[in-house]
Amino acid sequence: MMKLLLTLGLFLCTLVQIQAQINVSCNYRETCLYNEETEKFDICDKIEDNSLFRINADMTMITHTTETMKSAYYVESKSEDESGIVELKVTSDVGNEYVYFIDIANEEIRIAAKSDGQIILIRFYIKRAWETGK
Repeated sequence: MMKLLLTLGLFLCTLVQIQAQINVSCNYRETCLYNEETEKFDICDKIEDNSLFRINADMTMITHTTETMKSAYYVESKSEDESGIVELKVTSDVGNEYVYFIDIANEEIRIAAKSDGQIILIRFYIKRAWETGK
């Protein structure tokens, strides 16, 4: 866990000057629907689901690979809040818009989107992160 935090910490500290591709493997996926009554994402379904996120060195593109598909996401904007969460507004290779939240403290990648008129949150639990291509 400490190694993961250090790797992701270095990633965030060098957002502008990153020299390597970042790879993040995940082992669980949780899909949550927004509950208008509680104003929270609390209607959730968690499953074991291995996937890999690759963020290029310039942080302009994310590739997400699962057992059955591979998708590309083009980063339109990026920011980081005071708690260290990196927010990436992206457009997929088929034109859908998403917001990615890379959250080191909670070892998660969260993706917010609209699906069939509902707001959903997809949470990926990070298993391991590493750099390649220095």
